[in-house]
Amino acid sequence: MDTAKLDLITGGIAIAILIGGFLMMFTTVFTTKYKNLKK
Repeated sequence: MDTAKLDLITGGIAIAILIGGFLMMFTTVFTTKYKNLKK
């Protein structure tokens, strides 16, 4: 396995974790704001 492929896999995992965390944070913020609006 060459370095380029390893870097690509590591970068892909890092980006996936970053996007996943961002989506979770966004969903939490959105749901709390939505609940507050419905009151």
